[in-house]
Amino acid sequence: MNNKKIKIILDVQVIVMIVFLIFIIMSFFIKALADFREIALGLILLMMAYTNKKVYPKNKMTFLYIVFGLLLIIPNIVRLVS
Repeated sequence: MNNKKIKIILDVQVIVMIVFLIFIIMSFFIKALADFREIALGLILLMMAYTNKKVYPKNKMTFLYIVFGLLLIIPNIVRLVS
């Protein structure tokens, strides 16, 4: 993978982590944002799994990142829809 794609992947991951930190701070004041905070954390875990698979040769943790990311995202989306 070339350096430009790696830089884009890592930049997007940093942006999502910043959004996650904003949700953490805002969730202390607005309790309704707790679900969005956990969805953002799940997205970070999925992005970490992608980064581990494509950028770094660390394939052992990729499966755990995917599982825990989906375990955070799916229940919160169901809770928001219902």
